[in-house]
Amino acid sequence: MKQFVRLLVASTFLLFSFTFAQTQGVHLSWNDKDETSTKMAITWWGSKLNEGMVMYGTDDRLSHSQKAISHFSYKGKVNIYKATLTQLKPNTIYYYKCGSAEEGWSNVYRFRTAPATGSQDKFVVGVWGDTQDNEFNTHFEQTDTIVQQLQRYPIQFTIHMGDIVNAGPVAAKWEGFFRCAQPVNAIAPFMHVPGNHDVSNNAADSGFQKPFPVYYEFINLPGRAINYSFNYGNTHFVAVNSGQSEKDAAVATNFAYAKRSLEYRWLEDDLSKARKDKNIKWIILYLHHPLYSFGWSQVDGWHERLAPLLDKYKVDLCLAGHRHVYERHTAIRNDQMLPQKDDHIYQHPAGTVYITNGSAGGQPTGTGGSDMPSMVYTSKVKMYNFAIMMIEGNSIRYDVYDNHGVKIDYFKLIK
Repeated sequence: MKQFVRLLVASTFLLFSFTFAQTQGVHLSWNDKDETSTKMAITWWGSKLNEGMVMYGTDDRLSHSQKAISHFSYKGKVNIYKATLTQLKPNTIYYYKCGSAEEGWSNVYRFRTAPATGSQDKFVVGVWGDTQDNEFNTHFEQTDTIVQQLQRYPIQFTIHMGDIVNAGPVAAKWEGFFRCAQPVNAIAPFMHVPGNHDVSNNAADSGFQKPFPVYYEFINLPGRAINYSFNYGNTHFVAVNSGQSEKDAAVATNFAYAKRSLEYRWLEDDLSKARKDKNIKWIILYLHHPLYSFGWSQVDGWHERLAPLLDKYKVDLCLAGHRHVYERHTAIRNDQMLPQKDDHIYQHPAGTVYITNGSAGGQPTGTGGSDMPSMVYTSKVKMYNFAIMMIEGNSIRYDVYDNHGVKIDYFKLIK
């Protein structure tokens, strides 16, 4: 009996050690805006320094391999691995696992590369934001319900509108999120923007409006990983860092996107090129702070700086977070609300449709705004939410759900 107990304890210890040592926080992303159909970036971490590797292929034999670059995170006390797969085939399913023989391997996951730019084929995007681990989501338990719901849909990638964590400088928070989100992030590239909880809000800090250093350790995105764009099929996606929180906007001398600033010129050039590209039918811009919303979510000067660019280059859809509700507005151009015959159909609108889509974990922060002139729909009760966006040819279908999977709103945008 004693020998049996000793064997049981020993096997339990080995199982625990192996589980602890396995790769964690696996997530996909694109780190080259022009190569979403032929490249894929894979990031994970482990407790020991090993020769990290990705084994991959178009079937479960995983006949190809790619070494990872490793970096020790002094804040997280883990070794972070990043690998980029290249020369992939467009619109193709790949299988992969990551890790090492010494520390263990992840499960075998799969992803699909993007189709060639200009493709009119249908694709599905998960939309979420404000997963921050604040009250009632201290261990991402509410976010976990959203992750479970997202897994029900054949999403090719997700876009996230920021406030990924509640305390941006703390590595453990990022580790907690990526563990929670791994079931989705390991099969669908995680393409996000930072929110005010993810960046420095101290106007006197040289890093004001920029993500904390630990952010860059876990993230692998195009460019500087805060303002970037990429194409998928017939759609151009633009990710904008809106930086500061409201209380600092008035005193900031380097407020983001001031006219003639580097980021303003980058955005105008990016939108101009996208609108001239014959392969691009839709332009979707996403950011943390909304340009149109009810109540405290408005940031002084933010709308005035960006809305004219969206009008000029006819951005189709603008998605935001920050306010922990869901709200949908009429199409707007030059601050004028454009009429529509059907509340759920935007038939070739001459303006931009504005959506606030938070929260996927952070505490819901109230309702209101139903009397706002531009408001088409906003929930009358507090709720967690996410959306599934389907783009095919001349149409976008946008379905919004609560954390129980109940549909609360939908709309269709048609050209």
